[in-house]
Amino acid sequence: MEINRRTLLASGTALASLAVLRGETAAHGAGNAEVPEGAVILTAMVKAKPGQEDAVKEALMSMVEPTRKEPGCLCYNLHQSKTDPTQFMFYEQWASQEALDAHGQTPHMKALGGKLKGNTDKGGGVVFYALLE
Repeated sequence: MEINRRTLLASGTALASLAVLRGETAAHGAGNAEVPEGAVILTAMVKAKPGQEDAVKEALMSMVEPTRKEPGCLCYNLHQSKTDPTQFMFYEQWASQEALDAHGQTPHMKALGGKLKGNTDKGGGVVFYALLE
């Protein structure tokens, strides 16, 4: 049986419906996530030059899989703005500053600069957060 995107989405919707019927939702446990003491939470913004969105997206997508496998990576999600396709954001959670520092020394992180060179504009940056509760 061939599984296409529509079949996969329908299956996912059915499974999510079962959780809702049991009184469970994704948001229910969201506030109870275990974030270790000393965790580092951040967003990293990248702004593509107009017309370079696909190249930037490809470069950023190449980071997701290897980064999620790194020790200390708790969450590493890439987002693209719905209203401004040139704007990308990583939402990251790291177990410690040491884990984040090690991420900065990985081959895929070091290669990212070369992949983005000439394709991005100012408007990016990193913001660190503290988990309140």
